Amino acid sequence: MISTFKATALRCRSSRAMTAGTGTHCPVSGRWNPNGNQQNGQLFFEGSLMPPFDGAPVVWVLDPAADRH
Repeated sequence: MISTFKATALRCRSSRAMTAGTGTHCPVSGRWNPNGNQQNGQLFFEGSLMPPFDGAPVVWVLDPAADRH
């Protein structure tokens, strides 16, 4: 039941972009773009640490196009 609830919550989240900074845990599995740059997106799984990009800390932005079901 928890997984059903989580899936519903993820589909109903606001249109605001989901972000995660370098060194934080990934809140949801998916394709993440460093500083919103879609050409350098990477796949991260929930719970993994968000890495730096090109040796510098960044804000990772969940790719909304890759989040479609």
